[in-house]
Amino acid sequence: MPCAAWADRLEFVGDDDRLVASVGVLPIRLLAEKSGLRAGLSAAWSRRGFTPVYDRGQLAVDLAVTLLPGGEAISDLQGLRHLAPVTGPVASTPTVWRFLNEAGEQTLARLNQAVAVFRRYWWGLLAARPDGFPWLTVAGKELTGITVVDLDATLVLAGSANKQNAAATYKGGIGFCPNLATRDNTDDLLVIDPRPGNATSNDAADNIATLTRAVERIPGAYRHRMLIRLDGAGFSHQLLEHIASGGGKRGRRWEFSVGWSCTDVEMDAIATLPKKAWTQGIDQDGTPVEDTFVAELTGLLDLSAWTEKIPGLRILVRDEPLHPKYLKRACAREKELGRRYQLIAVNAKTGQLAWLDARHRSHVHVDNDVKQGKALGLDRWPSRHWDINKTWTQIVLLAGNLLAAYRWLGLAPGALRNASLKLLRFRVFDLPARLTRGQRKRWLHLRADWPWTDTIVDGWTRIRALPAIT
Repeated sequence: MPCAAWADRLEFVGDDDRLVASVGVLPIRLLAEKSGLRAGLSAAWSRRGFTPVYDRGQLAVDLAVTLLPGGEAISDLQGLRHLAPVTGPVASTPTVWRFLNEAGEQTLARLNQAVAVFRRYWWGLLAARPDGFPWLTVAGKELTGITVVDLDATLVLAGSANKQNAAATYKGGIGFCPNLATRDNTDDLLVIDPRPGNATSNDAADNIATLTRAVERIPGAYRHRMLIRLDGAGFSHQLLEHIASGGGKRGRRWEFSVGWSCTDVEMDAIATLPKKAWTQGIDQDGTPVEDTFVAELTGLLDLSAWTEKIPGLRILVRDEPLHPKYLKRACAREKELGRRYQLIAVNAKTGQLAWLDARHRSHVHVDNDVKQGKALGLDRWPSRHWDINKTWTQIVLLAGNLLAAYRWLGLAPGALRNASLKLLRFRVFDLPARLTRGQRKRWLHLRADWPWTDTIVDGWTRIRALPAIT
């Protein structure tokens, strides 16, 4: 039998107007409506004396929804025309360009205020569950009542050097260096701050501004006890001082957990640590890690320049085998010893050393959040103009928040709640359905044998059952 026998007498024809594409994103579009988010976005774009043909709040939601199944460009919104029999007309590409160009600083501020209200809505639903709010757990210990915020910066390469504010990055190439803030408890994006490509990771003013915006977008009840984490590339004296002071507000109990440089001074101090000072390191689930140890280095370092305004500063060190992939970054003494030393600075008063180290190492979760943000469109800034690209990043932020809320409210506990965006696209978002009408209803017929059909139907049912804000 010829290898392509299955293709014999098989023809393609585009003549069925009953098919609706990407129906898996419809629960998310409904979530934006029921939560009041769409209405809030409409208010953000409102202008006196201007009544658009296509509602700007709906356009913001539709553009965010376009990113979920894999849209990468402004013109990709036209893919939603396949949903038009269900959702209604779709704005033209020129309208989308005008929409992005209309958003000044005040509009973007109101956009993020609407997203903050949306966050208060769905976090409140999570808190009201029998299981309560999903507090972060490290090594079996729940950080009840503690909001965990991770700060990070990432590079976005520009397809053209002609793009406004594109600049040479520290890794080479031309692009941008946005700051991000995410919340580990719920894996939603709090802030995307677009910056030129030559911006640095340890710019104290930029990092404080990102953290300030993140706190403003968190419901008030979750601002009092916080843990702010970042790697060593981003910390600065001013940032740690800002965190230690609770952002300058009384009554706040904020902690930091940040990377600390391992110089010759720290290596000399490590060499003097007695054997009894070391305790075995643990993994995220509390399992002891072989040949890995943690100790406190605070009393062996001169921290007087820091502790005057940052009381309670402590330096911890982790000692583990030097992995080949870290060999290029290792100092001469680490190569000689065959060991890797990682230091962190904390202001925690309690907690076993190994647990504090494990708590910091879960900061690695931010890498997945950044990766997801880039997959949603952060990695492709569509315009030569800075203002349009700035608005685009906030649409990416909107898409990330809708996705996070859908994971918690629309997906049952299980593998898909924590699935990658790539996997969700394949199993849920990209699925087509056949539209029929009967019994005074519209029906979307999914493949009965698709393994994740029940997941899609259940997601729609869950979102429809949510209380609506009117």
